[in-house]
Amino acid sequence: MIVFDNVSLSFGRQEIFKNISLELRGGKIIGVTGANGAGKSTFLKLAGKILKPDSGEVNFPSEKKIAAVSPEMKIYEGLTAIENLKFFSDLRGKKMSAEKISELGNRVGLDLEIFGNTRAENFSTGMKQRLKFAILLSVDADIWLLDEPTANLDDAGREKFFNEIQAAKSEKIILLATNDRAEVEACDEIISLPIN
Repeated sequence: MIVFDNVSLSFGRQEIFKNISLELRGGKIIGVTGANGAGKSTFLKLAGKILKPDSGEVNFPSEKKIAAVSPEMKIYEGLTAIENLKFFSDLRGKKMSAEKISELGNRVGLDLEIFGNTRAENFSTGMKQRLKFAILLSVDADIWLLDEPTANLDDAGREKFFNEIQAAKSEKIILLATNDRAEVEACDEIISLPIN
Protein backbone atom coordinates (compact mmCIF):
# COMPACT_ATOMS: atom_id res chain seq x y z
CA MET A 1 0.00 0.00 0.00
CA ILE A 2 1.14 3.55 -0.82
CA VAL A 3 -0.23 6.14 1.58
CA PHE A 4 -0.55 9.85 0.81
CA ASP A 5 -0.87 11.69 4.12
CA ASN A 6 -2.00 15.31 3.73
CA VAL A 7 0.27 15.88 0.72
CA SER A 8 0.62 19.31 -0.88
CA LEU A 9 2.85 20.40 -3.74
CA SER A 10 3.26 23.60 -5.72
CA PHE A 11 5.50 24.62 -8.60
CA GLY A 12 6.14 28.31 -8.05
CA ARG A 13 2.73 29.91 -7.65
CA GLN A 14 0.90 26.99 -9.24
CA GLU A 15 -0.67 24.67 -6.69
CA ILE A 16 -0.69 21.14 -8.07
CA PHE A 17 -1.96 19.18 -5.05
CA LYS A 18 -3.43 20.41 -1.77
CA ASN A 19 -3.82 18.27 1.35
CA ILE A 20 -4.30 14.96 -0.46
CA SER A 21 -4.84 11.91 1.73
CA LEU A 22 -5.48 8.54 0.11
CA GLU A 23 -4.39 4.92 0.10
CA LEU A 24 -3.31 3.08 -3.04
CA ARG A 25 -3.61 -0.68 -2.63
CA GLY A 26 -2.17 -3.48 -4.69
CA GLY A 27 -4.10 -6.15 -6.54
CA LYS A 28 -5.47 -3.78 -9.16
CA ILE A 29 -4.42 -1.33 -11.84
CA ILE A 30 -4.99 2.24 -10.71
CA GLY A 31 -5.35 4.77 -13.51
CA VAL A 32 -4.44 8.41 -13.01
CA THR A 33 -6.24 10.62 -15.53
CA GLY A 34 -6.70 14.33 -16.10
CA ALA A 35 -6.13 17.13 -18.55
CA ASN A 36 -2.65 18.00 -19.77
CA GLY A 37 -0.89 19.79 -16.94
CA ALA A 38 -3.18 18.35 -14.26
CA GLY A 39 -0.27 16.58 -12.58
CA LYS A 40 -0.49 12.93 -13.69
CA SER A 41 3.26 12.44 -14.07
CA THR A 42 3.87 14.45 -10.89
CA PHE A 43 1.43 12.21 -8.99
CA LEU A 44 3.42 9.13 -10.04
CA LYS A 45 6.69 10.78 -8.99
CA LEU A 46 5.22 11.58 -5.57
CA ALA A 47 3.90 8.01 -5.22
CA GLY A 48 7.38 6.64 -5.94
CA LYS A 49 9.14 9.17 -3.70
CA ILE A 50 10.99 10.45 -6.74
CA LEU A 51 9.61 13.89 -5.88
CA LYS A 52 9.25 15.22 -2.33
CA PRO A 53 6.05 17.07 -1.41
CA ASP A 54 6.11 20.58 0.05
CA SER A 55 4.20 19.23 3.03
CA GLY A 56 2.74 15.92 4.16
CA GLU A 57 4.22 12.49 3.50
CA VAL A 58 4.06 9.61 1.06
CA ASN A 59 4.83 6.23 2.62
CA PHE A 60 5.15 2.61 1.55
CA PRO A 61 7.09 -0.29 3.06
CA SER A 62 10.81 0.39 2.77
CA GLU A 63 11.59 -3.04 1.34
CA LYS A 64 9.36 -2.47 -1.67
CA LYS A 65 11.17 -1.92 -4.97
CA ILE A 66 9.98 0.51 -7.63
CA ALA A 67 10.35 0.46 -11.42
CA ALA A 68 8.97 2.86 -14.00
CA VAL A 69 8.26 3.30 -17.67
CA SER A 70 7.91 6.94 -18.68
CA PRO A 71 8.74 9.32 -21.51
CA GLU A 72 11.59 10.59 -19.28
CA MET A 73 13.11 7.13 -18.82
CA LYS A 74 16.41 6.98 -20.62
CA ILE A 75 17.97 3.91 -22.12
CA TYR A 76 21.58 3.95 -23.19
CA GLU A 77 21.56 4.68 -26.90
CA GLY A 78 25.13 3.45 -27.41
CA LEU A 79 24.38 0.08 -25.82
CA THR A 80 22.64 -2.81 -27.53
CA ALA A 81 19.24 -4.08 -26.37
CA ILE A 82 20.89 -6.96 -24.51
CA GLU A 83 23.50 -4.68 -22.94
CA ASN A 84 20.77 -2.32 -21.72
CA LEU A 85 18.87 -5.22 -20.15
CA LYS A 86 21.99 -6.53 -18.45
CA PHE A 87 23.03 -3.08 -17.24
CA PHE A 88 19.70 -2.24 -15.60
CA SER A 89 19.30 -5.69 -14.03
CA ASP A 90 22.90 -5.53 -12.73
CA LEU A 91 22.02 -2.21 -11.05
CA ARG A 92 19.37 -4.11 -9.07
CA GLY A 93 21.80 -6.91 -8.23
CA LYS A 94 20.20 -9.38 -10.63
CA LYS A 95 22.16 -11.50 -13.07
CA MET A 96 20.23 -12.62 -16.12
CA SER A 97 20.88 -15.70 -18.16
CA ALA A 98 20.69 -15.68 -21.96
CA GLU A 99 17.45 -17.67 -21.63
CA LYS A 100 15.91 -15.07 -19.31
CA ILE A 101 16.89 -12.24 -21.65
CA SER A 102 15.35 -14.08 -24.60
CA GLU A 103 12.17 -14.70 -22.57
CA LEU A 104 11.88 -10.98 -21.72
CA GLY A 105 12.24 -10.10 -25.38
CA ASN A 106 9.46 -12.52 -26.27
CA ARG A 107 7.19 -11.13 -23.57
CA VAL A 108 7.40 -7.61 -24.98
CA GLY A 109 7.58 -8.61 -28.65
CA LEU A 110 11.20 -7.58 -29.19
CA ASP A 111 13.01 -10.30 -31.14
CA LEU A 112 16.40 -10.37 -29.47
CA GLU A 113 17.65 -13.05 -31.88
CA ILE A 114 17.47 -10.35 -34.55
CA PHE A 115 17.76 -7.07 -32.62
CA GLY A 116 19.56 -8.08 -29.42
CA ASN A 117 22.95 -6.87 -30.63
CA THR A 118 21.61 -3.72 -32.30
CA ARG A 119 22.40 -0.46 -30.55
CA ALA A 120 19.34 1.28 -29.11
CA GLU A 121 20.10 4.43 -31.10
CA ASN A 122 19.02 2.48 -34.19
CA PHE A 123 15.67 1.46 -32.71
CA SER A 124 12.35 3.01 -33.68
CA THR A 125 10.44 4.77 -30.87
CA GLY A 126 8.15 1.74 -30.58
CA MET A 127 11.09 -0.65 -30.23
CA LYS A 128 12.60 1.61 -27.57
CA GLN A 129 9.30 1.50 -25.70
CA ARG A 130 9.31 -2.30 -25.85
CA LEU A 131 12.87 -2.29 -24.50
CA LYS A 132 11.85 0.00 -21.63
CA PHE A 133 9.06 -2.40 -20.74
CA ALA A 134 11.44 -5.37 -20.88
CA ILE A 135 13.72 -3.50 -18.46
CA LEU A 136 10.77 -2.94 -16.11
CA LEU A 137 9.93 -6.66 -16.21
CA SER A 138 13.58 -7.63 -15.66
CA VAL A 139 13.93 -5.94 -12.27
CA ASP A 140 10.87 -7.64 -10.72
CA ALA A 141 9.76 -4.56 -8.77
CA ASP A 142 6.81 -4.44 -6.34
CA ILE A 143 5.53 -1.05 -7.51
CA TRP A 144 5.14 -0.15 -11.18
CA LEU A 145 4.84 3.50 -12.19
CA LEU A 146 3.64 3.60 -15.79
CA ASP A 147 3.40 6.97 -17.53
CA GLU A 148 1.75 6.71 -20.96
CA PRO A 149 3.29 3.25 -21.31
CA THR A 150 1.82 2.27 -24.67
CA ALA A 151 2.85 5.47 -26.46
CA ASN A 152 4.40 4.62 -29.83
CA LEU A 153 3.47 0.93 -29.60
CA ASP A 154 1.67 -0.84 -32.42
CA ASP A 155 -1.40 -2.99 -31.76
CA ALA A 156 0.64 -6.14 -31.11
CA GLY A 157 2.87 -4.30 -28.63
CA ARG A 158 -0.12 -2.83 -26.83
CA GLU A 159 -1.73 -6.27 -26.54
CA LYS A 160 1.44 -7.71 -25.00
CA PHE A 161 1.62 -4.79 -22.56
CA PHE A 162 -2.00 -5.21 -21.44
CA ASN A 163 -1.55 -8.97 -21.00
CA GLU A 164 1.51 -8.38 -18.80
CA ILE A 165 -0.08 -5.81 -16.51
CA GLN A 166 -3.22 -7.92 -16.08
CA ALA A 167 -1.08 -10.93 -15.17
CA ALA A 168 1.04 -8.89 -12.73
CA LYS A 169 -1.58 -6.83 -10.92
CA SER A 170 -2.41 -9.39 -8.21
CA GLU A 171 1.14 -9.15 -6.86
CA LYS A 172 1.96 -5.48 -7.41
CA ILE A 173 0.85 -1.91 -6.99
CA ILE A 174 0.42 -0.58 -10.52
CA LEU A 175 -0.17 3.12 -11.19
CA LEU A 176 -0.87 4.10 -14.79
CA ALA A 177 -0.94 7.78 -15.79
CA THR A 178 -2.86 8.15 -19.01
CA ASN A 179 -5.56 9.74 -21.11
CA ASP A 180 -5.48 6.88 -23.63
CA ARG A 181 -8.89 5.21 -23.81
CA ALA A 182 -7.57 1.64 -24.06
CA GLU A 183 -5.23 2.20 -21.11
CA VAL A 184 -8.08 3.69 -19.06
CA GLU A 185 -10.29 0.69 -19.87
CA ALA A 186 -7.55 -1.65 -18.58
CA CYS A 187 -7.69 0.01 -15.15
CA ASP A 188 -9.68 -1.30 -12.19
CA GLU A 189 -9.84 2.07 -10.43
CA ILE A 190 -9.46 5.66 -11.63
CA ILE A 191 -8.08 8.69 -9.84
CA SER A 192 -9.19 11.75 -11.80
CA LEU A 193 -7.10 14.91 -11.41
CA PRO A 194 -7.44 17.49 -10.05
CA ILE A 195 -8.38 15.92 -6.72
CA ASN A 196 -10.68 18.25 -4.80
